[in-house]
Amino acid sequence: MKSPAPSDAAEPRVPQKLQPGMSAADPTQSRSAVSPWLWLILFAAAALNLRAPVVVLGPLLTPIMEALGISASQASLLSAGMVICFGLLSPFAPAVAARLGLDRAVAWAVTAIAAGGMLRAVPEFGLMLVGTLIAGVGIAFGNVFLPSLVKRDRSDRIGSTMGLYTVVMGIGATLAAGAAIPLMELSGSWAGPFLWIGAFGLLTSFGWWVLALRSGKVTAGTDQPAFTRLLSNRTAWILTTFMGIQSLGFYTIQAWVAAVAVDGGVTQRDAGWMLSLINLTSIPASYIVARWAAKSNKQGLFALGLTAMIMVAVVGLAAAPAGAPLTWAILLGIGQSGCFSLALTLIVLRSRTPADAAALSAMTHCIGYTFAAAGPIVFGALRSMSGSWTLSLMTMLGLLVIQAWTGLAIGRTRPVALTR
Repeated sequence: MKSPAPSDAAEPRVPQKLQPGMSAADPTQSRSAVSPWLWLILFAAAALNLRAPVVVLGPLLTPIMEALGISASQASLLSAGMVICFGLLSPFAPAVAARLGLDRAVAWAVTAIAAGGMLRAVPEFGLMLVGTLIAGVGIAFGNVFLPSLVKRDRSDRIGSTMGLYTVVMGIGATLAAGAAIPLMELSGSWAGPFLWIGAFGLLTSFGWWVLALRSGKVTAGTDQPAFTRLLSNRTAWILTTFMGIQSLGFYTIQAWVAAVAVDGGVTQRDAGWMLSLINLTSIPASYIVARWAAKSNKQGLFALGLTAMIMVAVVGLAAAPAGAPLTWAILLGIGQSGCFSLALTLIVLRSRTPADAAALSAMTHCIGYTFAAAGPIVFGALRSMSGSWTLSLMTMLGLLVIQAWTGLAIGRTRPVALTR
């Protein structure tokens, strides 16, 4: 992973004068009282906690079902519960940040992730489900808080910081998926990986609580912008639509690409390599796209080009899945991760203040993730109904046309502004 340039640390972050649009009464708009490099370390640690707890469950589902004697439908709640939290609870995050202050809000969010992770290690289904929901609340809020942090503390380094954000989340997901079984074997129990990730969360929360206490006591702001005030904003809806379709495509591909490839003549081994390659290429692609997008005024062309890569891969999977499976995987990895990184970066670029960024992030995550949750279900249902993957893939291709249009349009929109 490429480290942020030393110039990131060139300018002191605190204390600084309030920037245009900031108010002393708004705790989400005060600067963190730590050095830039320590801030980056804590920021990266928080980002790691946003994906690893989600991904680690997949490889452990079978051992958990066998150990607890639960059904597949019950086990699915341990996964779906988190995604539901992402969609339903994101709208409450801006008000929490406004009341607690952004640093303390992040500290509480990471603490919830760690506490929930520890409960997921308890061999009792009810407590595991409670832990899943607690961790889901923390991740849902963290998804909103971190882009707002970037707007507040790194507005002069948006590209590099959002690139770091997406790269670290990708690394966290990759490590969690790859280390789950080895950690289970090392500890002798399926609970081992949850405990390791929970311990890392506790360490991260300690760092954030130190930062929050150093930032001093906050005063609750009177203005707590909710994303409902964005429902009539054209820019917010365009970005939310882009975010929702790209998220739907990502979760659908992650769930079904191996099955599509195998049915098309690809070996099980090569299908597994396809999924690995999709996630591997996402790491550099997400960083590069965030850097370029922040420096360019042609974000619409980035969105169009990245979406076109996905479209080529989808057509390839429909017409000749065994013809060039690794090529389709590379195109999917670059296109999907690039669109995700672009969407997150645009949340920061298309907002005027940290509070606006929090509200815009809440809207895109709430509506986007709720929409995305239906993707794998509909994709599989269309396969069952038609008897082949063609209808499913053509439906995805139709959605990608809309994604391309919204991506092109977002490059020509103005920033949203809830606070003045």
